[in-house]
Amino acid sequence: MTDDALFVSMVCSSTRLPAVIRFRWDGECYVATAGSKQRPGSVVPPQHGNGSINGSFSLGAAYPGCVYCGADNFVRCGRCRELGCHDHSWEVFNCPRCGNSGRVDGTIDSLSGLGSS
Repeated sequence: MTDDALFVSMVCSSTRLPAVIRFRWDGECYVATAGSKQRPGSVVPPQHGNGSINGSFSLGAAYPGCVYCGADNFVRCGRCRELGCHDHSWEVFNCPRCGNSGRVDGTIDSLSGLGSS
């Protein structure tokens, strides 16, 4: 990707409402730059072949956090592989999609549920 934005669906871990995280490729990794609320029931249409992409994912300095609860980060659930917001102060991640819970560790190296502009 060059200057294209990458949009990934996520769910707020506190409110269980849908949102979208916007990423930009910085030459080394996909950097989260913004978030926006999503209407319940709407989807981000896949634009990348099978709807997934491999690479490194990180937070940008300007990333405002979850648009619903303000959580400062996001994680991918180890069971359902979907994104949920997560705050560094929370000891455990509780997946708002499948109910899985556990401590957060590791890095994200691929994402699905993608759309692009």
